[in-house]
Amino acid sequence: MNQKWAFVVCAVSFGAFLRATVSLQSFSGAQKPPMFGDFEAQRHWQEITVNLPMKEWYKNSSDNDLLYWGLDYPPLTAYHSFMCGKVAELVNQDFVKLHTSRGISTDTHKLFMRFTVLLADLLIYLPAVFYGCSAVWKKIPLGQLPSSWKILHLILALIFPGQILIDNGHFQYNNISLGLTLWAIATLLHDHLFVATLLFTLALNYKQMTLYHALPFFFYLLAQCFPSQKRNVTISCGFSRLTGIAAIVLITFGILWLPWLTDLIDLSQVVRRIFPIDRGLFEDKVANFWCTFNAIFKFKDNIPKEKMALYCLTTTVAAVLPSSINLFIRPNKKNFLLSLVNTSLGFFLFSFQVHEKSILLATLPVMLCFPMDPVICFWLLEISSFSMVPLLQKDGLMCAFMALQGIFLLIVRFYHLVSSRGGKKDTSRNLDLLLLRQFELGQPSGLMATLKIIAFYLSLIGQIALLTGQELINPPNHLPYLFPYLISAFSGLHFMAFFLYFNVKQLFSQ
Repeated sequence: MNQKWAFVVCAVSFGAFLRATVSLQSFSGAQKPPMFGDFEAQRHWQEITVNLPMKEWYKNSSDNDLLYWGLDYPPLTAYHSFMCGKVAELVNQDFVKLHTSRGISTDTHKLFMRFTVLLADLLIYLPAVFYGCSAVWKKIPLGQLPSSWKILHLILALIFPGQILIDNGHFQYNNISLGLTLWAIATLLHDHLFVATLLFTLALNYKQMTLYHALPFFFYLLAQCFPSQKRNVTISCGFSRLTGIAAIVLITFGILWLPWLTDLIDLSQVVRRIFPIDRGLFEDKVANFWCTFNAIFKFKDNIPKEKMALYCLTTTVAAVLPSSINLFIRPNKKNFLLSLVNTSLGFFLFSFQVHEKSILLATLPVMLCFPMDPVICFWLLEISSFSMVPLLQKDGLMCAFMALQGIFLLIVRFYHLVSSRGGKKDTSRNLDLLLLRQFELGQPSGLMATLKIIAFYLSLIGQIALLTGQELINPPNHLPYLFPYLISAFSGLHFMAFFLYFNVKQLFSQ
C-alpha cells in the first residue's frame, strides 16, 4: 500500500513539474498590445471584480469597457477572479488597479498569475484525475487487464499535453471546470448522485462550455430516477432522487446567480454575455466540421449568423441525440462514459461559436475511457494536442508542444520496456501501443488492432509532414493561412472519424 501511494505521489509530482516548466514559457498575448490575449483577459477580470460592484461586472460602462475583454463566463468564474484579485491586491495593488493595470507585464505579476493556475492544478485538477482514473478501474468492467495498466493510465492522464499547454502555457483556468467535471463523473461512477449533481452544477457555472457534457449527466441521472427492479429503485425512491437532484441544481444556481436575479435586465445582460451570437460560427482555425468544410462552402460569408446558429443547434441535437437516447435506455456506467465522449465530440464538431481549446472538453472523458480502447483513445488525445498547433504557434509555445508530445509518445515505450523487465514475457498481457498489440476487454483483437496501429502511424506521418511543410514551404500569397487550415482540417477529419467510431462503439455494444 505504501508503495502504491509513493508511486501516486511521484506521478502527480511529475505532472506538476511539467506544468511548472511550461509556465516558464510564453503566454497568450505576451507583449502584443492593445488586447494582450487571454492572459490579460484573466487579469482584467480580476481588476473589474475587485473594483466594481457585482451588478456592474457584466455591464458596459466607462469603468468596464466590454470591448476590452468583458467578462463572458458564468458567475463562478467571476467569483474566482474576485478571490484572485483580492490576493493580488495584497501582493501588489498595481496588479489590479482600475484602468492603469492594463497590459501589465512584470515578472512578479507573471509569477503570481502562473502560481494561481498551478494552485488550481494541485487542489482541484490533479486529484480529480487520480480519483477519476481510480473510479474507472473500480466501477467499469474491463476484463482481465493487467493491474500495471493502471500505472500507464494515470500517467498519461496526468501529462496529457493539451490541457497543460492551454492552462499553463496559453493561460486559462480550464483545470477548474474540467476538474470539477472529473470529480462529478467519478462520484457518479461511485453512485453518489447528489454529490455528482452539485459538482457538475458548479462546473457548469464556472464555464458554460461544460454544456458539452450536460446531456449525458441529464439522461443518466434521469434514468436513475425511474422505477426499476434491476436497479432496485421504487417509485418513491425515484421521486425522492428526482426531487433532490432538481433541488440541488436550482439552489446552486440560485445562490451563484443571486446578485442578478432581482433585476431581469441585469439577468438578461449576464446571459447575453455568456451566450454571444455576434462572435460568429468559429474563431481562427478550429478542427470542427464547419471550419473544415468552410473552404468548400463559405458558411460564415453566405449564411447570416442568426440562421447559422439555428442550423448549428439543429445539427448538434441530431448528432448527439442517438447517444443520449441509448444512454437513457441502457443507463450503465460504461455507456455513460461513451456518451460523454460522443456528446462532447458532437458539440465540438457541430455547435456554434467553437474555440480551438474546446476540444479539451472531449478529451476529458476520452482520458477515462483509455483502458476500454487504448489505441483509439491515445490517438485521439495525441491528435487533440496537434489540432491546437495554430494557436500554440501564435503564443510561442511550439518548443513546449514538441517536448510534451514527445514525452507523451515515449512514455508508452518506456512503460513497455519496464514491464518487460518485470519478468512477464507474455506480451499479450502487456500494453504496447506503439507495437502491433492491443486489447479489447482483455482479448487480442487481431487484424483490427493491427489496422488501428497502422492508421495511427500514418496519422503521425501526416502530422510530421504538415509541421515540416509549414517550416520549409512558403505558402502562396493568396493563401497565407494554408498550413494552419491544413492542420485544422487534417485534425477535423480525425475527429469526425472518431465521432463515428465511438457512436458505433456505444450504440452497438453489448
